Amino acid sequence: MGMRHSKHRLGGLLAVLASVLMVVVLSACGSSGTSGDSGSSSETTAAAGSTTSSDDSGAAASGDTVANGNECGQVPLQAPPDPDGILTSLDREVQDKFNGYPGPVRRSPWETFRGKPQPYKIGLVALAANSAFNVNLYRQIEVLFNEAKAQGIVTGSLQKAINPDQATETPAQQIAGYQSMVRDGVDGVLMLPLAGDAIAPAITKAGEQGVPTVVMGNTNPSRYAVVVNSPNIAAGTAKTLDILRGKGNVLVVRGIPGVPAETAGYNQIMASIRACPDVKVIGEINGNWNNATAKTATLQYLASHPQRIDAVLQNGIMAQGIIQAFEQAGREVPPVTMVGAQAGELSWFKDHVRDGYETAGSAYNGVQQADAAWRVLMRILDGKGLKVTDIPLNPALVTADNVDRYAPPGATLNTVDDPTGTTQEYAPDAYLDKVFVRPGNVEPTR
Repeated sequence: MGMRHSKHRLGGLLAVLASVLMVVVLSACGSSGTSGDSGSSSETTAAAGSTTSSDDSGAAASGDTVANGNECGQVPLQAPPDPDGILTSLDREVQDKFNGYPGPVRRSPWETFRGKPQPYKIGLVALAANSAFNVNLYRQIEVLFNEAKAQGIVTGSLQKAINPDQATETPAQQIAGYQSMVRDGVDGVLMLPLAGDAIAPAITKAGEQGVPTVVMGNTNPSRYAVVVNSPNIAAGTAKTLDILRGKGNVLVVRGIPGVPAETAGYNQIMASIRACPDVKVIGEINGNWNNATAKTATLQYLASHPQRIDAVLQNGIMAQGIIQAFEQAGREVPPVTMVGAQAGELSWFKDHVRDGYETAGSAYNGVQQADAAWRVLMRILDGKGLKVTDIPLNPALVTADNVDRYAPPGATLNTVDDPTGTTQEYAPDAYLDKVFVRPGNVEPTR
């Protein structure tokens, strides 16, 4: 197991084949799903074929890697659409991260944006806070705003349009809140979109007025949207199939039906399975990206399907509920992919490594997502020249070898919280420098 490969394998392939390679485009191309914690998330540096090493930026090593290719247990090679022909002009590390990306690579209109004078008025448009990830993300944006205000970089109060209730939130409600703050004169917006297609025209209109919008977690069809994304499905899926040695019965647990990001994640799972002819999908259930729902659906499935299940492949933040279901049913817990891994399942994984339990997944937290999006927005407003519309980031590939780094101390299976992880591990400044014309974070000008 533990396959290794050249750091620049994908970059070299793309450089040679970008103009002729035809791939199956994931159905989420040019559109967005729901919250940033969905694993919408979400490829890792490891998944894309690079190993991040410590450098002067303070970036930590991301650990294990998974080979790219078309063999079982490898991340499928899937070049994204590149309508502007920009991909091969990017740094090889950035090219690597676009493997399997669920949307096109486009040149950003913010590349020639001259920026605005400080201080900036900033807005936050987001979903109802229905997870530890969202709560931590919103809190960190407030922290960053207050720090920047003390330095004179931003002014006033953080303008917020956060939907109050997941059960009643609608795209129209979110669009109205966004348009209101643009009319009120914000200079830039951070966003977790409920529906990317629906809000794209408003993002375009705001962009034409010089107001950039940084979308966290998913792609968006507006060329003016700046997507800070964490595709995180394929690496953990491929590594788990590698652990199975490409054989066995698997149960697939899906997220919210119909959401483009869910379809993209599902397609990534199925692409990995297709490379493994001895893997059989024995069932598909919907967990709605919710642990309680995933637990109930898994229990119902187990009650009527007594056959052996060798692995469960899920596409975001549902491993905790799935593990709870197997334990409650008195069944052996198989490898459950921990994409979008949270504190509960990571602590369980850590506690069972000594028993020989193996699986794989990806981990990043709300603080990391907020910090990355904030730095990107500040750089745009400072006129540093963003080269591309989408920035794929670096959620850690979690395996038995490193799970103790990401499981919070004292957490149990029932803990509801984010994994640990540093901002520079997830989005190193040196990496962000590679997608901007001019490097460096924003400093106060007064």
